Amino acid sequence: MTRQRVLAAIAAFAMAIAVAAPVATAAAPKKFKATRAFVVDKQTGVVRMPTPAEVDAVVTTLTALGQQPADSLPQVTQNSGAVSVDLAGGFSGVMLARPNEDGTWETRCVFTVEDGAAFLGLVEDVQ
Repeated sequence: MTRQRVLAAIAAFAMAIAVAAPVATAAAPKKFKATRAFVVDKQTGVVRMPTPAEVDAVVTTLTALGQQPADSLPQVTQNSGAVSVDLAGGFSGVMLARPNEDGTWETRCVFTVEDGAAFLGLVEDVQ
């Protein structure tokens, strides 16, 4: 298997996990629209623009997986004077992949919905 096909398979698997991951039942706080193609059609292998439903699914998944605790985090001062913070399961990154025009893939680990949206070419839909 060529390197390009391995990367494509990894990216497709990562996108499938992101789209199929359990998500919060609340809708994403903002609506987004796509400005670039990043979905690879399963039948043809051609890169295409995402549908509005696919954009909503990606944003909802990013919102759920990239959530950061809103409350102030508890700090504990150690005997050494160091301060530790329990991140309460938040602040974890989400790995995204997008196809380039030359058939290669670009990946990025993002920590916020805004960073993920910017990487995928999503902009807020202010209609």
